[in-house]
Amino acid sequence: MRKHISAFIAALILTLTGCAEKKSDTDTPSVPVITETVMAVDPDVTEGLIYDETDNTWSTDDEELQKFVDIMKKECAKSKDEKGVRILAADDKIIFIAGLDSLDIDGNKVRAYTTYDIASLSKMFTAPCIFQLCEQGKLSLDDTIDKFFPEFDRGKDITVYDLLHMQAGLNREFFPDDVMLNEDGSDNIEIARKYYTDGYTDEELLNGLFSSELICEPGTESNYSNAGYTLLAMIIEKVTGVGYDKYVQNNIFNVCGMAHSSSMKTGDLASVAELPAEEEYIDIIELMGSSGMDSPRTASGAGDIHSCAADMVAFDRALIGGKLINKDSLAKMFDLQLDPDNPIVSMYDNKYDYGCGWELHPTRPTGIEVYWHGGDVIYYKSGNMYCKSEKYGNIYLIQLYSSRKEQTFDHMMHCDNSIIEALKK
Repeated sequence: MRKHISAFIAALILTLTGCAEKKSDTDTPSVPVITETVMAVDPDVTEGLIYDETDNTWSTDDEELQKFVDIMKKECAKSKDEKGVRILAADDKIIFIAGLDSLDIDGNKVRAYTTYDIASLSKMFTAPCIFQLCEQGKLSLDDTIDKFFPEFDRGKDITVYDLLHMQAGLNREFFPDDVMLNEDGSDNIEIARKYYTDGYTDEELLNGLFSSELICEPGTESNYSNAGYTLLAMIIEKVTGVGYDKYVQNNIFNVCGMAHSSSMKTGDLASVAELPAEEEYIDIIELMGSSGMDSPRTASGAGDIHSCAADMVAFDRALIGGKLINKDSLAKMFDLQLDPDNPIVSMYDNKYDYGCGWELHPTRPTGIEVYWHGGDVIYYKSGNMYCKSEKYGNIYLIQLYSSRKEQTFDHMMHCDNSIIEALKK
C-alpha cells in the first residue's frame, strides 16, 4: 500500500523539554541578532586521524578510545550497503569517521564534509534561535502568537512555548491532509507539487493553517507539526527584521564555524541521493519535478538545512558548550517532561512532550543520559545523538544518509545502541 505523500516527505522525529519565560540573569553574553558575525574557523576534523583506505574510515590513535573505534568499524561493516557518513566525537577530539559506500557528485568518496539534507534535524537550530531572542528580552516563551499573527483567531491561546513543544494543536503541514489528497485517498499531485516547491505565498500558507480547526486544545497534548516550527522561523523574522536564513547564518553557522551548511537553499548538496526501491516512492520525481525537495520557504525552521557531519559536530559542541545559548536556557532545553506514570510512552500516543529540538533516545536507555533527534525526508535520513558520559565526557554521534532503505533506521539505531552500551560499561 502506498503511503500518503505527507507521511514520507515530512521530517521524522521531534522532541521535548521544559522551557520557562523568565529571562536568564546569567552572565553569558547574548548572541547578536543582526550584526554580521565572522565565520569561526575550525581545523580539518581528520587532522591527526589514521585513514584506512580499504573502508574509507578515519580513526583516533588514542588507546583509551580504541573500543569505540572497534565498535564503529564493526557497525560500518554490518551496514556496508548504506550510503552516507557517520562521525563519533567527544568535546575535545574526533574518535571515528566513516564514509559509507557512496560517492559524491564529483565522483569522490564521501567524507565528513559531504553535504546532506538533514531534514528535521533543522529543528535543532530553530530552538536555540528562539532562546537567543528570549535571552535578549526580544521575545518570551509565554508570548501568545497573536502578537505576531493577529489574523489568527486562536493565536491568543497558543504560546511560543507551545510551538516549541508541539503542543499548539496545529496540523502537521499548513494544509490538512484532505486538501493534499484526492477523494479516493490518492495523492493530489498538482497540489502536493505546488506545496513542496514553494508554489504558495506565505499568506496562502498561513490562511490554510489558520482556517483549519485545531487538532486539540493548546497545551493538552503533543502533535507533530512542521508548520509550527515554520511559524517559529517566521516569528524570528518578525522580531529581528532579517530573513530566517540570514539569522541562522549569522547567529548559528558563523558562530559554530559551519562553513559547509546552508539554510533555505537548493542545489548545494554534494551527496548523491539513492532512490528507494519501494513502490510508494516511484512517483517522487513526477511529484517534485526533480530528484530532490525544492521547498526552502515551506520548510523553513522545520526541515530547511543542508549540512555535513563535521559541521554537525561543531554545532553540537557549540550548543552544549554554551556558545549559542546560556546555561539557564540550555537547562530548559533539556528539561524533558515525561508522564511520570508512563515514561516509556510512544510519541504517537499524543502524550509525549516534544520541544526545543531534542528528545530522549527512542530506545529509552537506562543508567545514562542520551538525547536524540532524527530526520527523514524523501531520499535522506539522519540522526544526531548526544550522550552525557561520566568517564568520557560528552559524546556525539551523527549519522547522515542519502539512502532511505527499509533497514536504514535499524542500522542507525543499532549503531547508536552499541555506543550507548559501551558508554554504560
